[in-house]
Amino acid sequence: MTLYLDKRHGDTPNSNLFAQLDQNAEKTETEVNLLNNKLKYHENSQTAHKSSQIDHGGLSLSTKIDTMEKRYNNLELKADGTNIKEVLDLRINREGEEFDSANLRVEAIEKSVSDIDAAVQKEYEFDYTTIPPVYHTSLGLADKTVLQCFVIDEETGDIYATQVGSGNSNQSENFVITRMNQNGVMLDNMTAVHGGHGTTIGLERENGKIYIWSNYNVVDSNGSTIGNDLVRFPYTPGTTINGGNGGIKRYNKFNDVYTIPVIDQKNGLIALRLRKENDDSVVQLRKLSELKNGIDNLLGEIVIPSDLHYLQGFTIDGYDLYWYTGDTNSASYPAELSLFSFKDGKLKKRITCDFGRGEDGKYEGDFREPESIFLYKDRKTGKKSLFAAIATGSVGKRLAKVYAYHSKDNASKFANDLSQGFQGYALTKNNGKAKRLPDSLTYLKNYRNVGSFYMTTAESSNMKDHPSPGDAGWWLINEAADPSGAVVQTLKRYSTGRDIKLYTRVVNGAGDAGDWVEVMTSQQLNWTNLSLKNGASNPDSGDKLQYAINGGIVFIRGRVTIPKTDGVVFAILPAGARPGKAWFGGCQVAGTTGERKIDVRANGEIVAWGFSVNNVDAVTYTYVNFSFPLS
Repeated sequence: MTLYLDKRHGDTPNSNLFAQLDQNAEKTETEVNLLNNKLKYHENSQTAHKSSQIDHGGLSLSTKIDTMEKRYNNLELKADGTNIKEVLDLRINREGEEFDSANLRVEAIEKSVSDIDAAVQKEYEFDYTTIPPVYHTSLGLADKTVLQCFVIDEETGDIYATQVGSGNSNQSENFVITRMNQNGVMLDNMTAVHGGHGTTIGLERENGKIYIWSNYNVVDSNGSTIGNDLVRFPYTPGTTINGGNGGIKRYNKFNDVYTIPVIDQKNGLIALRLRKENDDSVVQLRKLSELKNGIDNLLGEIVIPSDLHYLQGFTIDGYDLYWYTGDTNSASYPAELSLFSFKDGKLKKRITCDFGRGEDGKYEGDFREPESIFLYKDRKTGKKSLFAAIATGSVGKRLAKVYAYHSKDNASKFANDLSQGFQGYALTKNNGKAKRLPDSLTYLKNYRNVGSFYMTTAESSNMKDHPSPGDAGWWLINEAADPSGAVVQTLKRYSTGRDIKLYTRVVNGAGDAGDWVEVMTSQQLNWTNLSLKNGASNPDSGDKLQYAINGGIVFIRGRVTIPKTDGVVFAILPAGARPGKAWFGGCQVAGTTGERKIDVRANGEIVAWGFSVNNVDAVTYTYVNFSFPLS
């Protein structure tokens, strides 16, 4: 670079500017030369182009390249053209089928998983409209009225059913709850006075105890219904509760109309049916825990179409509502089972029901009425069954038949469960042996299952209402119940060295037992010696004072020398051989002609009274020989 400057002006102010420009030019030229030297050195260097010197995302490029090479080496072919083991395993399934690429096998796996998922969904899907209903059992209800509702305790299989009480007044209704085993055999019952119609109930198990949810009438001082509450109370066998007792707790139902509940035990949900004007129905879904805490959180609501308003029962399964309708003999409303969804409130499925006919293909008494449904889900398998009941039979002979729409496997499950409660051959198991009584049983009146049951001598000693405990082994035979639930119980003694003993009695539907009555099985008597008291003695060791029982009759015999004191107690009969009330009779005396009055008291005391003889002083002993009924 050449600068042409006028030196004549060196003494002027511009002379400094020119000097500075000259220095900068020289510096720039030096820097350019240094850069040229560095570029020349870089071009000729043997180490300046290594990948280790180049950064790539925090790692050197050489490290990245090494990693890629390792991955590539894992995929490259061996020298002989076969795949390495990792790639071969990825392309071959367990059946040995080889795919052209690993990607094709991954696609096949995805399809297989999708097919399995579809199969699982199909296995657990439940569409009652594609399943034929099968007969399940008949319910042994406590009252003679028509079934209203039944629910199943999914933990024990026990069935709880309601009926309107037969002795209701016109002002407010009572309802009866009957607890049955899974075969429909009545176990016990309770009554809810002023409880209402018992149209539906919900079942909740809490801390091992069963609670009933229901509507409960609010009544005035005259017993007239003036309102309705949503309540919960414990199921207590053999009791009668009223609005103010029985552990009844009332809950906010978030409305002021007649409301009945059902409960989904497995999902912790409660559905309330609100009866509107003209019997129109709205069903609301809530969490049970939130309702119990007074939280008004509506999960879903369904408005029932007017042509399905003739309600006979409903049940829920999550967000599914099963709705059962129809009037007597389908006169105006056919028997129908419908399915709604709480998610959108829409009707999903709807079918007509015609199950319930008798053996002759007709409905008993030309009567049928739909009554109650319940959705059951097996806790282990998740399989579902929809149970629906039908009432048939003439007045006073109503039958409560239960039918079931079973998902796969549930039909065999319930058939197996029910078969354990039946004795299919002469009231015995198929092996010809009587069943045994439960170990925990202490009262025979509490065991109402129909059939023949055997107990050992030791087991009979544990029964607090056995007429002759510890005497021998015994058979208990329970006959089929009458419409009110009453059963006849019969006991037969097992003994080869003694006569058979036979006792019978009736246990009513409330569990109250009558007295055991011994039935005479032969004329042969088994005699037992009686100890003498208060100076009485036997004049002849071969003719001691003895007693025997046969056919409910107590027999007494023996020759006894009795003090002549009026009213002397000379022997005491044991429990089980005593009359219900005092029994009097006259017995012949020895030594003279005449009788002495003998009294047997209800406490077992045998008492001698005055004489009706020719010569009292001549009396030596008394021929005690008479009989009396136990009752």
